[in-house]
Amino acid sequence: MTGTVQGALFGDPVAVETPEHGPAATQDPREVARIVALAQDPGLFVIERSGLVLRADPARPGCADAVSRHDGDTVVQLLDTGHLRLGGSHHLHHARQEGPARSVLVPKQTRDMVSRWAHLRPIPEPTPAPAPAPAPAPASGSRKAAQRSTGLIGIDVVAPGKALVVLGDTGHGGTVLRDKGRYRVENDHGALVGHASSYRAAARLLARHHGYTPGPVEIDHEHRLHPRR
Repeated sequence: MTGTVQGALFGDPVAVETPEHGPAATQDPREVARIVALAQDPGLFVIERSGLVLRADPARPGCADAVSRHDGDTVVQLLDTGHLRLGGSHHLHHARQEGPARSVLVPKQTRDMVSRWAHLRPIPEPTPAPAPAPAPAPASGSRKAAQRSTGLIGIDVVAPGKALVVLGDTGHGGTVLRDKGRYRVENDHGALVGHASSYRAAARLLARHHGYTPGPVEIDHEHRLHPRR
């Protein structure tokens, strides 16, 4: 909260700081550098009796305007810490009033400090965490392998209701037998893999069983080309 305790030098009421609302300190070096630059050009002034901080108006010599509350608090902070100091008294016009105000000076050590900041590299943005690496694929031949394609799958129908399957150049294959309206799928060793609705579906089932992505399927009805006698 604020309370009016005296008239300002230029006739405006003065808002006095209370414990509920003291000057807001800044830890941002960019804000400090900006205020230091303002103090050098166009120039800052402080009315000692009221504590009001003014900014010189370069378009109107001898005139000044009040800065924002935040900028005024930062000036007070820098004066308290010795990074700025008060200079001589000047006669200024402000808000249709006039009176004395002291200039704000920038010591050499403060100018050097801000100059060093200007040559520092900016703090880099946080680097996003890398995406987790995919889990390694199981060994080839496992049903859960990260599959590569079989290439062309060959199906040789050697007799009605019986076909031999060759899974491209993978070295794997199997047998398909018609069994009560569907097809029984066996691996190279005659073990049951499952059942399918067609030769093509059986070949794809066999490919996935061996851990491969099924490729295109080519069916050769060998028993029609070379009928048994």
